[in-house]
Amino acid sequence: MSALKIGDRQLNSDQIVSALVQYKLLEPLVGQVLLDGAIEQVPLSEQELFSALGGDTHAEMPNLQEFVGQWCQQMEITPVYFKGVILRELRVQKFKQTYFANQIEAEFIRLKPEFDQVEFSLLQLADLSLAQELYFHLRDDGADFETLARQYGQGRPGGRLGPMAMAELPPEVANLFRGGQTTVCTPIKVGEFFWIVRLEKLIAARLTEAVRASLMTRLYDRWLNAQVNTLMSQPGAIQMQPSDQIQQSEPV
Repeated sequence: MSALKIGDRQLNSDQIVSALVQYKLLEPLVGQVLLDGAIEQVPLSEQELFSALGGDTHAEMPNLQEFVGQWCQQMEITPVYFKGVILRELRVQKFKQTYFANQIEAEFIRLKPEFDQVEFSLLQLADLSLAQELYFHLRDDGADFETLARQYGQGRPGGRLGPMAMAELPPEVANLFRGGQTTVCTPIKVGEFFWIVRLEKLIAARLTEAVRASLMTRLYDRWLNAQVNTLMSQPGAIQMQPSDQIQQSEPV
């Protein structure tokens, strides 16, 4: 029976499975195995491969096998690694583009409030009575946020902060800002502290390339998680089998 050697430890097949479960690596492994099946339907053309590896698309296409061999030498990787890792990752990227690119605009509209950014003033305090007193100073006396934050702020830097995505804010604060309130807000309980905030600037999200990439990853991750959950919910879908009962797959 084969064993996996890691340092001074040797793990048999049962111990490997136990380790995958213990270290929360089984689901990611299942996801990558399922992904292998999905990307079989997404071949790369020679032109796509040449372009992805940095080839000059305006020049005449060279012999691709020779080009890939030279590229592997420059990157100091073996052809086996190229086929098993680099080529697979390129196919994964094409898979994402093929199946999720047309969903990005709708996903952006749905999640736009999370990508909106704000600049705001913050004064964080642990004592409610002090927070209420300073709130009235800010609201009625025109006290300066920066000054009070330096004098009384606790737990985190105060004063003017941002730009910060709405999704990074405590929900109760984000909801206030989404409502467009620009006056000083009464103290809000956030964890162990009380926040006094004032919205200074709302920056509407735009569908930039960075946002597109983030949404693409989010759509892909959601799809892959759903595939994993579906498989793992099926009794007997994942189990150890004697080696003589395992159907051999094609080598990479």
